[in-house]
Amino acid sequence: MLIYTIIAVVKIFLIISIIGLIAAIVWLWIKSLPLRYKLTPSETLDYIKTMQVSEGKYRKIIKQKEVSSKKWKNLLEKIKSGDERDYRLAIIEADSIIDELLIAYDHPGEDMGERLKSLNEYEMENLNGLWQAHKIRNKLAHEADLVLPVDEMKKIIGLYHKALEELLSKKIEIAKDIEKILEENKANEEKIITKK
Repeated sequence: MLIYTIIAVVKIFLIISIIGLIAAIVWLWIKSLPLRYKLTPSETLDYIKTMQVSEGKYRKIIKQKEVSSKKWKNLLEKIKSGDERDYRLAIIEADSIIDELLIAYDHPGEDMGERLKSLNEYEMENLNGLWQAHKIRNKLAHEADLVLPVDEMKKIIGLYHKALEELLSKKIEIAKDIEKILEENKANEEKIITKK
């Protein structure tokens, strides 16, 4: 009998606790309503347009990150042989992988050199190392008789690896794009209003 009484008391306690938690959640939700930012209809439409425009861009970056990771793994497999020719090709391929990521992030320029010029040290900590690696890559690509020790080529691959890790870990900044487009739309609306 005592066990049944204890079980009944525990059930009642649990039911009261659950009702209390539900009431607390509803109360907190109601209290938080005034704190939410309310968009005007035009801001809502601008936000939707922005998301539609930028969604493709961010999907492209995410897909390029995945492709770059796979290409890098394949590159590392190729250089396991330790052959100088494999390292030469790996350096050229590593440069291409980084360039593809810079393109995905919309860095301007006709080639890798111009895209590197568009970067600054605040955007990429390893920028000087990447420049060094890119210059050596250009020498390897354009001077067939250039001979580099394998240890030097390993260092160059390491510089590309640091740059790749930095680009792969770079966060996608959607908020800045949204703010920029909203500001442009407001400026356009103000121009239209002043013309009337």
